[in-house]
Amino acid sequence: MNNNNNLNDQCNGVSVGIGTTGNCNLNCEHCYSKPLRGNTLTYDEIISLIEGKNITSINYGTGENILNPDFMKVVTYCYEHNIKQSLTSNGYSIMAITEEQLRMFNDIDISLEFTDESKQNSFRHGDSWNFVDKSIEKCRKADVEFSIATALMNINYKQIPSLLQKVNKEGCNLRLNVFKKVPKAGITKFSLTYDEFWEAVKLLFEYGELISCSEPVVNAMLDIPPIVHKSPCGLSSLRIHPDGCVVPCVYWPGSDLLIKDLKESFAPCFDSEAFSTIRIIPKYCLDNCEKVDVCGGGCAARRFLNGDINIPDEYCPIYLKKELPEIKVTHAKDRKDLVHSSYLCTFIFMGK
Repeated sequence: MNNNNNLNDQCNGVSVGIGTTGNCNLNCEHCYSKPLRGNTLTYDEIISLIEGKNITSINYGTGENILNPDFMKVVTYCYEHNIKQSLTSNGYSIMAITEEQLRMFNDIDISLEFTDESKQNSFRHGDSWNFVDKSIEKCRKADVEFSIATALMNINYKQIPSLLQKVNKEGCNLRLNVFKKVPKAGITKFSLTYDEFWEAVKLLFEYGELISCSEPVVNAMLDIPPIVHKSPCGLSSLRIHPDGCVVPCVYWPGSDLLIKDLKESFAPCFDSEAFSTIRIIPKYCLDNCEKVDVCGGGCAARRFLNGDINIPDEYCPIYLKKELPEIKVTHAKDRKDLVHSSYLCTFIFMGK
């Protein structure tokens, strides 16, 4: 089951995602974390996880973290201990903290799926557009690096040109996560087809320049040197759900491992069943693909959520015996130190 050697060495420098709460001020249609609402971690629980560990970075996501009354106390502790931090927010948390507190973060991600105000507010069932606008203004005023974070779905992938125009206008980055089916949350209808996925990638390179890519199948097919080989989830990163459950990927449905099991070290994570499962590389890839060291079978969570982690990524042209995509890769000139670059399967672009 385990296809990687010396995995406990990964405990020396781990990127950690923490959902300090599952609660949120909005009710977005694509939200994977709705089953976690009502759960909130305490300050003591979070510090027991962090204290004495070699953590390269922390990203706060899942719910709107400011709804955890201990959130800024945790952020201050990490800042004082020189831990690089990022925050993913619909804007509500950003608006609730001071500019001085905002500067404790290395970078900020602000969620936006549509460049049309009415579509955005309708999709997120609230005043999302206003939160985004005010958060952008606040990040710019505080001189904090920020990105627009977009869930890439079958209903918005054609928005890529206008999203890249927006980030150009705002002077920020565009980060995109490919939507994953989350049956536990009852969310399955927004998945991209094979053709839609590769059309989206083509649009990204047509209208944007690459800052970083950690989508394994894209790195492999377009010969992009990866920051982290294979899928980073369960190799160099882990997630803590607001119920205390420890998982290799934020989309992973659960595990038997709890935050209390990690007081001494992160080693129990990488030895657990969930983390061993996410590191499985399909036999087809091992036997048939020269790009396997880069791709590792593609996004492992996507494969698992699709029903069989032993089947290669649904967007792999080699497995599906399709022509390789012909897409010219253009890289941004300036490299950026962004937490999400090596944290999960994601794209980060800037507009041309």
